[in-house]
Amino acid sequence: MANLQHIRRRIKSVKNIQKITNAMDMIARSRFNAARDALLSNVPYVAKTKEIMRRVMSQMRGQEYEHPFIKTRDELIAEQQEGAGKFLFIVIASDKGLAGSFASNVFKSAHDTIEYDGTEASTSLDDDGDDENFHKKNFDALKGIKPAGKRTPKQQRQMSATGSVAKAMAHQGGADSRTNVSVAREYNDAAYIDGIELITVGRKATTHFKQRGYHIIKSYHGISERPQYKYAKEITDLVMERFASGEIIDVTLIYTQFKSAISCMPDDVTLLPIVTDDYAKASANLKEEYIYEPDVVSLLDKFMPRRIATRIYGAMLHSAASELSSRMNAMSNATDNAQELVGRLNLFYNKVRQAGITNEINEIVGGANALE
Repeated sequence: MANLQHIRRRIKSVKNIQKITNAMDMIARSRFNAARDALLSNVPYVAKTKEIMRRVMSQMRGQEYEHPFIKTRDELIAEQQEGAGKFLFIVIASDKGLAGSFASNVFKSAHDTIEYDGTEASTSLDDDGDDENFHKKNFDALKGIKPAGKRTPKQQRQMSATGSVAKAMAHQGGADSRTNVSVAREYNDAAYIDGIELITVGRKATTHFKQRGYHIIKSYHGISERPQYKYAKEITDLVMERFASGEIIDVTLIYTQFKSAISCMPDDVTLLPIVTDDYAKASANLKEEYIYEPDVVSLLDKFMPRRIATRIYGAMLHSAASELSSRMNAMSNATDNAQELVGRLNLFYNKVRQAGITNEINEIVGGANALE
């Protein structure tokens, strides 16, 4: 028979945990309101910078303009196939746990993007809502077959770079398409990690990728729930400096996009380089023409860092709201589960106590019958 004292201790322990989870739920709920308000306040500014970028890039069409951050699609693929630089990923996660699957979902999405080997197909739209499925022949050359679906722009660019290595090695050794795939996987698992650099936001992200051998050039802790623009500006300066020097050739931002208080999903956005082909499609419907003062080139040079910093700061706000909503939901569920467990333990306690009383009555009756 179970010990009544042990059950009472268990009930007391669960009630104490329930108090803690309930308190964390209320704290997360109050912080979530502030994070959501900050995100909603930033949305119009992000939308306006996006519109300005479209209009400025539309004015650049037909002009001869060279900029280290702006490339055409063909230039981008040729540069990445040559292996001229590294890929940089900015991963935004959380500083603390107890937020359900928030951090693990970000890490899974990051690994899917960073270590993509071309074995799965997916569908994705770019920042402007346009399909960026391009240059399918690069994937056909690697896999030997036509792809079954569309892939994200980042996966396509990584596939292009991986495909060139696999294709060259297969050409030298006379291997078939199956060998190409195996070479690509080995390239991603071993040598490819040396071409990756990370900037992490949140202790969870830093710990996760450091344990797996990734090179982290910069990490930020203690700001996941309360992001500030100055940190986004600092990341922007670092990214643009390394991109301008040629150390990196591609910058991707991985974060959690906030949908609602009960829905959020990981997302990745290519920050650099800015592909003129994408903006040419996005600005095709813009018929108005503006006169810029100073000229459009000077405006673009000044505006581009602010646009990138705005996108990073917006991703931080999305991640903060998503983290707090995930923690709020996780702690609310934990409180409900604790309440349900206390109810079951009380029922079990009463059954054990009733069984003990029944046994005592049976012993008294049996003793009285023995005396007769």
